[in-house]
Amino acid sequence: MIKRRFRFLKLDRRALPMTSEPLEGALSGLPAAEAAGQRRAFVLPILLLLLLAAMTAFLAFDHLHGTEENRVWVRHSRDIIDTTQTLYSSLQEVESDQRGYMLGADPRTLKTFDVASEAVPASLRRLRDMVSDNPAQVARVDRLAAAAQQRVAISRMRVQLFREGDHDAAMKISPHSGLDAMDRIRGEVSEITRAESILLAARRAEANRDELIGFITALSVSGVAVLGLGFLVVSMALTNRRLAHEIAERIAAERAQRDSEARYRAIFANTADLLSVIDVGADGVFRMAEVNPAYERATGSTSQQLHDVDLRHLSTESVTLIDYLKAVIASGQPSFTRDRLTINGQRRVWESILVPVRNSLGAIDRVLSSSRDVTEREHAQDQLRRAQRMEAVGHLTGGVAHDFNNLLQVIRGNLELLASLVETNEAASQRVKNALHGANRAAQLTRQLLAFARRQPLEPRVVNLGRLVGDMAEMLRRTLGESIEIETVLTGGLWNTLCDPAQVESAILNLAINARDAMNGGGRLTIEISNASLDEAYARSAEVEPGQYVQLAVSDTGSGMDAVTLSKVFEPFFTTKTEEKGTGLGLSMVYGFVKQSNGAVQIYSELGQGTTVKIYLPRSREREPAYAAPVTGTLRGRSEVILVVEDDDMVRASAVSMLRDLGYACIHASDGDSALEMIKTGVKFDLLFTDVIMPGVVKSRDLANEAQRLRPGLPVLFTSGYTENAIVHHGRLDEGVQLLSKPYSREELARKIRSVLKDSRRVVLVVEDDPLVRMSAVDMIEALGFSPLQAEDAPTALKILESDERVDVLFTDVGLPGMRGHELAALSRDLRPDLKVVFASGYGEADDHAVPGATHLGKPYEQDELAEALGSPG
Repeated sequence: MIKRRFRFLKLDRRALPMTSEPLEGALSGLPAAEAAGQRRAFVLPILLLLLLAAMTAFLAFDHLHGTEENRVWVRHSRDIIDTTQTLYSSLQEVESDQRGYMLGADPRTLKTFDVASEAVPASLRRLRDMVSDNPAQVARVDRLAAAAQQRVAISRMRVQLFREGDHDAAMKISPHSGLDAMDRIRGEVSEITRAESILLAARRAEANRDELIGFITALSVSGVAVLGLGFLVVSMALTNRRLAHEIAERIAAERAQRDSEARYRAIFANTADLLSVIDVGADGVFRMAEVNPAYERATGSTSQQLHDVDLRHLSTESVTLIDYLKAVIASGQPSFTRDRLTINGQRRVWESILVPVRNSLGAIDRVLSSSRDVTEREHAQDQLRRAQRMEAVGHLTGGVAHDFNNLLQVIRGNLELLASLVETNEAASQRVKNALHGANRAAQLTRQLLAFARRQPLEPRVVNLGRLVGDMAEMLRRTLGESIEIETVLTGGLWNTLCDPAQVESAILNLAINARDAMNGGGRLTIEISNASLDEAYARSAEVEPGQYVQLAVSDTGSGMDAVTLSKVFEPFFTTKTEEKGTGLGLSMVYGFVKQSNGAVQIYSELGQGTTVKIYLPRSREREPAYAAPVTGTLRGRSEVILVVEDDDMVRASAVSMLRDLGYACIHASDGDSALEMIKTGVKFDLLFTDVIMPGVVKSRDLANEAQRLRPGLPVLFTSGYTENAIVHHGRLDEGVQLLSKPYSREELARKIRSVLKDSRRVVLVVEDDPLVRMSAVDMIEALGFSPLQAEDAPTALKILESDERVDVLFTDVGLPGMRGHELAALSRDLRPDLKVVFASGYGEADDHAVPGATHLGKPYEQDELAEALGSPG
């Protein structure tokens, strides 16, 4: 600054007269006395210049010293203000984290709570050190420290009690003391800040005054220099230099202004936010001055059309904007707003900031408005809240599901065992049935909660929804009654999807029952299945990944729903039915299952028009496997031995009793450790039936793996009231895992046991044209422990072999109609090279030379001969 003030004192050599002779030479021609006088005349200006240089150096040093001192004090005041604000922010964070933890019980908030709590004492010590030279500020800091320590202490006590589970005590501790402490804190922070701001303003004023004095002194010294030198040429040169400098500064200022204007215009024209400039008239009327291209695209109006338009004439929602503008003018400070506005017929959420712009006189003559569409962010926040709510329900459900389903299993199992004992007592039998009905409803409620929370174990497989819905047609007609007309619409070339078919059937049945209740008195139910490709825009609204899906739409002609009801239909326990007719979990279960299957569900409804629910399930490019028919025939055991592993004594006793009642022999263990010891001793059994969650070192999955290592091919059936990670990952059962969820009925247990035993045994395809011979062969094969399949001729057998159906042994008659047995065997080996072939014939040896490795069995044959020919069943 000193250099800038006094640089006009420097001589410009170009402004001095330049000759070929030095100045002394010019004076040498004068008389000696005059020459000496002239030299003395130069001495004084030189002395003045030296004095001026000394004074300049002194002033520069003094000014720099004063400026630095003022800067130190200014920084000191700013540091006090910043430290005070930091302390206040830490206290606010302590209070907000304490409330957040007590509301959400999220332990992650305790990390920031502890950090903020520890930051408060450090900030207080630093603040005391800073104001130690100011008694008034020291007193304020002491009062602030007392209030801050009280606030932190209250928060820590509440958090500690909440951690210990004493929520009521935590809520009752000093309910008003914390608020009073924060009020005192705010007051003291305001007083400290205000006092430091006054000191800061005073110090700045003092700095400005010193600078003005220095400037005046510099001008005085400059004037003395000009008078002392008295050289017009120097004055003119300095004046020219000063003018050139001012011109350069003006050019630089204009260039900076142009650059700033260009940057502003670039931002104004290219930002995605809606920018508008609003003129503030002297009459208090607000008029639109200019809008940016984003504003034009959003509203469909150009800047020229909107220029000078009174805001009162723009739309009915402009009244709110005018109120905001008046508040900004009154306060002189920027204002943040958040509103739901309708633009081009779309209701969107907008966040805006209004910034007042002052003219050269300091008056506000314009307001700059910047608005941003935050609808998607709001939608994302709604999704997050929904996910958090679902996570909370999931934790709650998962926490009680295991124990609750174990209790239900004990109740249900014993009731079913009791039912057979009281069949002759009609009253007792009815009471048992009522109790079983209650247990079933309790089990269904738990399953629905797990489905909504996306925590049910799914068994997805490739399914054609057209076939699945076709198989459900008769059941839907019986369920809905004759007053409901059912129409099914299937698109040609329908894709397959990957889902749990049982859950899809349950979802369709839920939707159909809801539709029936909405169509009181009759109507039409339409089930439409089609292919759908979801683009990014629709997928975003449906909360799913874009791509190819199979759409399942269920529509009714019922009463429909209003917008308020529609917004709540997927919430758990929300229902419009009476307490006797619904739990409010049907649609919640559908929603949870679809989301767990990586799909989407959308619902559309209008009062008096009906409702349509659209389910989107991901497309699968795999072929649907052959439909596995349910286990038929007797469900009773054939004295197979089952190892039951269950830690709950009552559940284990119930399961063993039901299995023995079904004709199985049972051995049992209370944990994985003892079960593994039994297996290692070589005890014989045919199936391992184990609970998933058990105490001990050996977990259920480890037990199953070790058992199958020791006994290759051993079938394993898991059971659990709720499992999350042992055999279920990402909501789906691990590959190859068989699960029977608790509580299960006697029939469900019997059917699942037979199915698992059947799947674990070798499959024999019996090809025989004589029905009586075929039936006898099937009975013998089944008695030997094989799983039989039947075919009456060669084409039927080849069709089975061409499918995905498992076949290990081809047991065929030689004299088949249309195609002899050895021809069938040759074609079968072409389809399945590892297929074992056994011929049966009542006419001597078969012509089996074309089928290497084939076995011949003459009719009639004994069971032991058949067993030897077929080999081991497992």
